[in-house]
Amino acid sequence: MQFKEFDAFPKVESGFVKRTGSGGILTLVVTAVLCILVVGEINDYFTTRNDYKFLVDPLVSHELQINLDITIAMPCDALTLDLRDIADVELRLTSSDQVHKIPTHFSVGSATHHGRVRKGDINVQKLIKAASRTAALDQASKYGDTDFKACRIAGSFKANKLSGNMHITAIGHGYPGTHVDHGVMNMTHKIDELSFGELYPTIVNPLDDSFEIADNAFEAFQYFLVVVPTIYVDRSNKQLLTNQYSVSEYRRAFGEHMGYPGLFFKYDFEPMTVMISEVSSMTLGHLLVRLAGLVGGYYVTAGMVHKGVTVT
Repeated sequence: MQFKEFDAFPKVESGFVKRTGSGGILTLVVTAVLCILVVGEINDYFTTRNDYKFLVDPLVSHELQINLDITIAMPCDALTLDLRDIADVELRLTSSDQVHKIPTHFSVGSATHHGRVRKGDINVQKLIKAASRTAALDQASKYGDTDFKACRIAGSFKANKLSGNMHITAIGHGYPGTHVDHGVMNMTHKIDELSFGELYPTIVNPLDDSFEIADNAFEAFQYFLVVVPTIYVDRSNKQLLTNQYSVSEYRRAFGEHMGYPGLFFKYDFEPMTVMISEVSSMTLGHLLVRLAGLVGGYYVTAGMVHKGVTVT
């Protein structure tokens, strides 16, 4: 026995079907609403949310890279950069070949005062893609003349993964050396980059692109940082290992011989790691089930409504 034609859903003969204007309008309305609902379901499927987990730091490391790019409104020969950790290990970074002092001009540019509120949710997938296009800190001067009034301190260096204090001070004020003339002392500064771990210029940290204006020659700016190891994981399970930090600021002015003017960055490390995972609100199977139920249920409901209107 052979089947020449098979229809599991028999149709009503066209001669028994009565087409009405109200039925056509209802069909258009049903189709439009159904398309809107289907697009909404598909949009929900592609919408992701961030899931936060806290775990003990799994990365055992004795060293950590620190990246900085800071411009100070003082000549380079009047500044010194040093770091000391709680193990009493001191790094004289001024003489290091990893950190460079570049004579330049001071300009605030697009920077804003520290403390501004950053808006917007974290897009883990875009962040990981952007971080793959890494770049080193630009250590070339943009100016050709020699009348420089400021100094750009830029570079990346390794330090012990311990609490420490990094400070930029005027030579002769707190450290041995030629006493800097008070007339050139000005701790007005702009921070373009300050981060911990591998350098990812696309990741914006709290102090990036910020500036502070000093009111007098004898003024100290103190930044207290809490560094938290962070792991970003997108939907395809790609990972980005980095660090983020929170910061609070304190500044004080004092008289001559009553303190040390400069920039002081005191940082501590949290023993916990934050894992930020990008997860979808529903699976593909869940989406298909919802679409099937939506289409079938809406057509049945629309049909019942049409019959009720026709009867009345």
